Amino acid sequence: MPRALVPGVCSAATIALTLIVIPSGPATAQARPVTELEEIIVTTRKREERLQDVPVSISAFTAKSIEQAGMQNVEDIARMTPGFTVAPLFGGDATTPVIRGLSTTIGEPNVGFFVDGVYQSSRAAMDAMLSGSIERVEVAKGPQSALYGRNTFGGAINFVTRRPSNEPEGQLEATFGSESRAEVKGTISGPLIEDRLFARIAGSYFERGGYFTNELTGGDLDDRRTAVVAASLEADLSDTLNAIWRISFESTDDGDDALRAVTNNARPASLAGGLLPPAFQFFEGTVPPFQDGFAVTPGFFKRDNLATSLALDWQAGDYQVTAITGYNDLRTRRDQDNDFVARSIRYLNSRIDLDEISQELRVSSPDDRRLRWMLGGYYYDLDVTTRNDDLRAGLGTAVPGVPPFTNIFSAGLINETHEQTENFAIFGELGYDLSEQLRASLSGRYSWEEKQVSATDTNPLTLASGTFEDTNRFNNFTPRFSLDYHLTDDSMIYASAARAVKAGGFNVVTVAGRIFDEERTYDPEKSWHYELGAKTGWLDNRLTLNAAGFYIRWTDQIVRAVGGSGALLNVNAGRTTSQGFELELLARPLEGLEISGGFAYTDSKYKDYFFASLIGLGFTAEEAQLAGTPLQFVSKHTANGALQYRRPIGGGMEWFGRADASYQSRQSIVQPGGAYVGSRTIVNLRTGFEKDRYSVTFWVHNLCDEDATVTGAFTANPASRYDTVAGLLGLGPVVGLEAFGAVVTSHEPRSWGVTARVRF
Repeated sequence: MPRALVPGVCSAATIALTLIVIPSGPATAQARPVTELEEIIVTTRKREERLQDVPVSISAFTAKSIEQAGMQNVEDIARMTPGFTVAPLFGGDATTPVIRGLSTTIGEPNVGFFVDGVYQSSRAAMDAMLSGSIERVEVAKGPQSALYGRNTFGGAINFVTRRPSNEPEGQLEATFGSESRAEVKGTISGPLIEDRLFARIAGSYFERGGYFTNELTGGDLDDRRTAVVAASLEADLSDTLNAIWRISFESTDDGDDALRAVTNNARPASLAGGLLPPAFQFFEGTVPPFQDGFAVTPGFFKRDNLATSLALDWQAGDYQVTAITGYNDLRTRRDQDNDFVARSIRYLNSRIDLDEISQELRVSSPDDRRLRWMLGGYYYDLDVTTRNDDLRAGLGTAVPGVPPFTNIFSAGLINETHEQTENFAIFGELGYDLSEQLRASLSGRYSWEEKQVSATDTNPLTLASGTFEDTNRFNNFTPRFSLDYHLTDDSMIYASAARAVKAGGFNVVTVAGRIFDEERTYDPEKSWHYELGAKTGWLDNRLTLNAAGFYIRWTDQIVRAVGGSGALLNVNAGRTTSQGFELELLARPLEGLEISGGFAYTDSKYKDYFFASLIGLGFTAEEAQLAGTPLQFVSKHTANGALQYRRPIGGGMEWFGRADASYQSRQSIVQPGGAYVGSRTIVNLRTGFEKDRYSVTFWVHNLCDEDATVTGAFTANPASRYDTVAGLLGLGPVVGLEAFGAVVTSHEPRSWGVTARVRF
């Protein structure tokens, strides 16, 4: 279909479905009783509570809503959550989740991911968790450091898996779609010993061809394959002791990612003191969308992820004792042409071996008392080895006789890093009913963390090597205080203040240059987060409208910077603020008709940050002061909406239809601003039929064929370095050096398919 016709067709199709899903006459509405909204129970504060009673801004998605919306990954969850965006940098290797403008660029994230309360280092592996084993996903916005600890500086996302059932049940699902997409999911659950021992096992397999073509080989660029097996075993060991053991294994085998380098267009400067002609050092404006022009030496991405946990719940009189033990084993391998052009200049082999162990123990008082409390302890151990090998360095090496450029033209290093993190913490929460309507709570965590690192850099040509070893310790206290006032049984207002701290660390891996000793460490970052909110219910529980406003003071923010030799580093910026508000609505005005939506405004800016390295890249000293510059990967506006309707059509069969849309405004992809990915709107349609245990769904994703670039990041430009050195050696024209350039991720085009499902 010609792209010029797509917007009109997209709008017409969306309007048509909207008209279809709204009942055609008043008789339909009058003939059926109005249905109340489903009550959602969450465990965000480590105890079961009604979503509308928790003084925290939470977006929760049940298994039913995940299925109805066709959610497949974390990006889909973000699209339906106001104030939450995801930037899958470099194809997902450095996926950056951003809540309320608290973005990070390298290193550990500001949003923590948990499965049944167990922390997960791998952000990308969360996609596989949506393969039919999920009972609920809770997105808690704002710092959750007091109860969750690690890397919940901006929020926490908890995946709650389905428990085994005491009645036999199962489900089988098959999907076929465009680009040879094929997916099979299955789950079965039931008792092994009635009322005592229960089991659940689930599996899924997904594959598709590439959306894009590798023009160097003529084959698919970005084909995908993932297999997942998950099992759980639950035992009622006694009337007061329950145990749940869970295990899952995921294996992914993907092709390359749709990454392309963008040609710089601004800031001409010579990095060679006049020896070389000037070259553009920056890109300004909206980066172009790419749907072709991918020509790279073929690579791959493989991931094997084993996750297991054991949870014990003991009812000791009136008190609940909970122990959760977690273990994760993650192995990834990536081979990638990281010059992003059709020449064999740089090729990266990356290997990660990660093991993590966690143990949590807590005691909770009864929930129905005026004074409630919880006290817990936590231990975490992370052991990770990373190896990055640069191959095919070609002429991108140090040039004899040109000492000033030795670091700039270096071929890159073979880097092998071993890191170990050990964390101990005690945490607790105290809640008190000041009156029948007014409640107060105080929670806090004190943690001790030690990080050790050993990093060896080796020159692949000379085999010269050096090793950096260091140990650093961080202690911090993160309190949270909240007040909530219940206006009615269905409505409340609340206020909270929370402190967050994310531990510092080491600069050990870089894609350009080498790291000097004085650049090896960075300090913790800290923030205070203030929130006012309201959770309200209307029309006899047929409508909920929730709102929250926030203000964040952020100091010593961990950001990306350029080191003395051109290495990309973590450093601490000055001061940053983020402020804004969020709205969420869910309504069921008529039986079968459901309307949901959300909107968020986020203003996240540096207040005081002097980025000195920019001066060498064509910026003035005044321009290197970034006060007032928006943070990377933050959309000032995000919005989402969904309209869904189910209608009996006779013979016990129901028709259903759903249209959902999400919008996010443009995002900066570089710290000084000026380079952006454009705003984008995604429209998805789903329709189908259901009868008894059977259903079939026809779906279209990205109906309007939105192609705005997903995300991007500035990194070293290997091709420019190669050409510069070749010119100095007389092997080509003398050209200027572009030290850095943008690498962007292309958006997946429109796709379609059909899903058949049977429950038994």
